[in-house]
Amino acid sequence: MGRRVLVSVAAATLGLILASAAWSQSSAFAVAQARAQETAPLEKDEVAAMRSDLQKMRGLLHQMQTNLAFVQNTTTPLKHQFELEIDMWQVLLNQMERRVASMEGPTQKSGAER
Repeated sequence: MGRRVLVSVAAATLGLILASAAWSQSSAFAVAQARAQETAPLEKDEVAAMRSDLQKMRGLLHQMQTNLAFVQNTTTPLKHQFELEIDMWQVLLNQMERRVASMEGPTQKSGAER
């Protein structure tokens, strides 16, 4: 008889553990879904701000490239350093543009490519 009680208690405990795990997963999903809905407007604002920053940074990069053209001596280490920095900024801006495009999603991305 003691064995039956022990098996019953173990089965009940296992049932409670499984029910608790299932409830926590469903509530975690609900919380994540609610957060996603709350942050959607914030993400749109963030994307717009990043687009604005990218436009400004592209303008600054263009100024850097224009200024580099006026450097007289083409063999100086300083000019080479400027060239490297311009290349680095170009890579960074391209990466930021890819990130913004992925944040915008596939529907807006295809419209921007037209």
